[in-house]
Amino acid sequence: MDKILLINLKKFGDLFQSGHLVNSIRKLSPNTQIDILCFEESAKAAKTLNGVDNVHSLNRKKIISFYKNNIYSDGLAFNQIIQNLEVVLDGEYDRVINYSNDLVSTYLTSFIANKLNAQTFGIQFDSKNSVTHSNPFAIVLNDVLTTSPFTPFNFNDSYHYLCGLEGHHSDQVKIKSNQTHDETAANNFDRLRATKTPANGNSYIVGIQIASASETKNIPETVLLETIQLLLNSENIVPILLNAPNEDERNLIKRINSKLDNKLVSVEADFIALPSVLKGIDLLLTPDTSVKHVADLVNTPCLEISLGEAPFLKQGTINPASAIISRPANLRVFKEGIEDKNLVITANKELRPELIFHTIQALLGTEENIEFNDDLNSNFCVYKPMALSTGIIFSPVSGPYSDDYEIKRLLSRAVTLRLANSENEEDISFSEIYEHIYKRFDRRSVSRVINSEKKALSDLTRDLLSTLRGLIQTQEDKRKAGQFVEGLERLISHCFDNDLAALPTIFFRARIESLNATSLDENFKGVENLLYDLKSNLQHCFNVFKELENFEKTNNSQVSTTEARL
Repeated sequence: MDKILLINLKKFGDLFQSGHLVNSIRKLSPNTQIDILCFEESAKAAKTLNGVDNVHSLNRKKIISFYKNNIYSDGLAFNQIIQNLEVVLDGEYDRVINYSNDLVSTYLTSFIANKLNAQTFGIQFDSKNSVTHSNPFAIVLNDVLTTSPFTPFNFNDSYHYLCGLEGHHSDQVKIKSNQTHDETAANNFDRLRATKTPANGNSYIVGIQIASASETKNIPETVLLETIQLLLNSENIVPILLNAPNEDERNLIKRINSKLDNKLVSVEADFIALPSVLKGIDLLLTPDTSVKHVADLVNTPCLEISLGEAPFLKQGTINPASAIISRPANLRVFKEGIEDKNLVITANKELRPELIFHTIQALLGTEENIEFNDDLNSNFCVYKPMALSTGIIFSPVSGPYSDDYEIKRLLSRAVTLRLANSENEEDISFSEIYEHIYKRFDRRSVSRVINSEKKALSDLTRDLLSTLRGLIQTQEDKRKAGQFVEGLERLISHCFDNDLAALPTIFFRARIESLNATSLDENFKGVENLLYDLKSNLQHCFNVFKELENFEKTNNSQVSTTEARL
């Protein structure tokens, strides 16, 4: 029996999100043992995931106390880590998945995998403390998704590709729930639905998560109140308030409800009861919180309001029955601290309650073919998760988005896959992506993007050839090394260009940083090989652009220009 250790030292949301990967592994290999290593405060959440056999934890508070307090020796912190890892090191794991891919988890992965002689998925350090990648998708996770503005993959798809499980998602419920809680929630919600049942049709319960961990991510209170009032005034929607069992959210619930004459039912649930609550409602309205990941695990649709630094392109809801409201992706800043907090909070108040309300109606199916006019959209877009054979994409269906940016963002999926699977170019088809692009955007915009990307490739190729020439000259005369270094720096600077040609350069930079040559000549040879690999990857990019260009010509009769709607 195979044994897998999944190291996940991230927050609750990421722990819940890993339930999709656990489910996919379990589906393909039912007899595989899957254990999770997490921080002690997250263990309760990890234990709710279906398919997890054992949860091991690190006592972060104690480790940090030992390490940061000058009274204690740092050795006590390391002793605490080893003590927490004793069971893990006795586990005889065959595979270790570095789910966090941060510095701490990478050191732990390297230590554990080396001790157990286990196969690693993700990144780890070698004996020279250089980063090694288990496969190209480790580069996607650690370099592409942290550098590229186009975010070709969400985290969930990235982890599936990283572990060779692409295309193996399922609709199974991926989180445990208590049967008694399930029955209690179902009975109570049925009684609530009965309070607002139209003569013809059904009534629906919309659960509203009122708070996130950050003020910049919260739905502004005035917007929230107006939205709830619209739901109360509807003939078939029953809104309820959801909160975690902590005093701050209880007080917020009381304040919100008091402004609505205490008309709303509120439900308080911890991680054990939450799956039962979410299975019982028809839709979740939430800012960026871990609750949306639990909703995805139980297949409950949600409308995610993505504000502030919430990176919805990486970790937004992946349920195709859901939707995300956000500012246009090209205008979003996803890193905390870049934008002034007060300015962000003020800008969030521009969100229209009517947009939230009509999107909820569309997701519930109470209205068909809703067209969002410019006044309703204001400065916000509606994005829909859509399932393709290559994974989930987020497609804009309404709002003032940039055609060029969105085309590049969707096309970045094809480019990244081609770069990560360059040896099997002929076996990969991106017809679904190309077809979606032509359905969603007009041909003039697509042509404009293709021409722009070809020019960017041309500029990058010129710098590549210049760098290669500098390398050859340096090999002949070491005094010319300065010219080569300048050329290499100029080449790597393309990683930050606002075009798809940056993607192969990001792969190049990740691989060059992992070189482990022991001599100058070996270094030169390694760099030379990577430069020629980059040259091949530029050709792969060009082939993708040509495929998109030719797709419309060869499939003109099948490509519809009908605008996608909710």
